[in-house]
Amino acid sequence: MKVFKFLKWFYPGLKVKRWIVLLGSGVFLLALSIARFLLDTLLMLKVLDILLFVLGLVLFILGIRYLIKSFFEVIGPNKELIDIIYEKRYLSRGPRVVTIGGGTGLSTILEGLKEYTSNITAIVAVADEGGSSGRLREEFGILPPGDIRNCLVSLAEAPQLMRDLFQYRFEEGKGIKGHSFGNLFITALTEVTGSFEEAIEESSKVLAIKGKVIPSSLDRIRLKAQYLDGSTKEGEDKIPKEEKPIKRVWIIPEDAKPNPQAIEAIKQAEIIILGPGSLFTSILPNLLIKEITQAICSRKDALKLYICNVMTQHGETDGFTTYDHWEKLIFHTHPNIVNCCLVNCGRLPSHLLFRYSQEKSFPVIPDTYKLREKGILVFEKDVVSLENYLRHDPYKSSREIMAIYGEFKKRWKRLRKK
Repeated sequence: MKVFKFLKWFYPGLKVKRWIVLLGSGVFLLALSIARFLLDTLLMLKVLDILLFVLGLVLFILGIRYLIKSFFEVIGPNKELIDIIYEKRYLSRGPRVVTIGGGTGLSTILEGLKEYTSNITAIVAVADEGGSSGRLREEFGILPPGDIRNCLVSLAEAPQLMRDLFQYRFEEGKGIKGHSFGNLFITALTEVTGSFEEAIEESSKVLAIKGKVIPSSLDRIRLKAQYLDGSTKEGEDKIPKEEKPIKRVWIIPEDAKPNPQAIEAIKQAEIIILGPGSLFTSILPNLLIKEITQAICSRKDALKLYICNVMTQHGETDGFTTYDHWEKLIFHTHPNIVNCCLVNCGRLPSHLLFRYSQEKSFPVIPDTYKLREKGILVFEKDVVSLENYLRHDPYKSSREIMAIYGEFKKRWKRLRKK
C-alpha cells in the first residue's frame, strides 16, 4: 500500500515529476562533485569539480523552488506562501473563541474574528421560523439553515464567487423564489447524508471555513413570548410583529437538549461572546437551553463578553438602554453569564439615524454607570460601521475584543496571585 502511494507521485499531470528529477539531479551532482573534489589531486580537475558543485547547487535550488511552488498552487491557489504560513502557524495558536447568537450580528463579528484566530466555534440559534429557513424547516423537518449559512460564509476562506453563490437568493421561480442557494444546498446535503450536523460539516469543507459552526441544539425548538400586558405569542418571526413590550421568552420544549459539541466548546473557550444581535430572538434562545447557561456560568476564568447592540430593535427592545439589555439577559439566565460588556461610543451619522428612525429604531442609550455598579467591566469603544447600516464593524469590533481579552488576562493573573 505504501509503495502504491509513493508511485502516485509519478502519475502524469501532477506537474511535480520534472521538479523531483531536477532536485534529484542537483543532489546527485552535489554529492559527486564533493566526492571527486576530495579524491582529485590535479588543480584542473578540482576546478571542474567546483563548477560541477555550482551546477548541482543551482539545480537543487531550482528543484526545491518549483516543487514548493507546485505544492502551494494546489494547496492555496489564490494565496501567497506567507498567508498560508500565517494561517497555519499564527492563527492556529490564537485564543479559543466561542460566539453565541444568530442573525446578522453574529455573522458580522465572525468576519473580523477570523483574522485573529482559527479556533472559533459559532453556536447558532435554531428557533428561526421566518423566510426561507422557516419554509425549509416546515417542509423538510430540518433545523433552520439560514443563520448557520451566514456564519459559514463569514468564516469562509473559499473564493468570493463561492461565497456569493451561497448567499445568492432566487428572486423568481416556482417553489424556489425567496430561497437562498446556501439554504437549499444544506437542505440537500441533509437529505443525502441523513444528518444536519454532517451537512454543516461538509458545507464547512466546501467553503474552507476557519473554525466551526454548530447549532445550539439538535432538537426542534420554538420560541414563545409573554408581553407586559399578559398576552402571549408563539413563533420567533411572529413575536416582534405584535409591537408590544416583551416581559419574558421561553423555548418549547423547555427541556431541550444542548448540542454536546456546544458544551465542550464552552468548556474549552478562553473567550465567550454573546451578541450582538436580536436579544429575545437570536441570543436568548441559545441561553434558554439550561445546560448551555450552566456551562457558561461555570467558566470563571474565561472572558465572558456581552456586545450590546448599537440600535434598538422595533418590536423587541424599543426604548432599551444598555442596562436594560443586560437586565433582561440576566433575568432569563444568571448574573454570572457575563463579566464584561462592550458598548459603542462611536459617532452615528445623522442621515443614517434619520433612515433608522423611519423604522422606529433608535440608538441604545449607554447608561454604563449602572453596569459598573453591578461589578461588570464596561468598555466603551468606537465599534460602529458607518457605511450603509448602523451595525458593528467586524474589524473594529474584533480588534477591541482582542484588546479586552488582553486586559482581562492581566486582571485575572493579578486576582490569582492574591
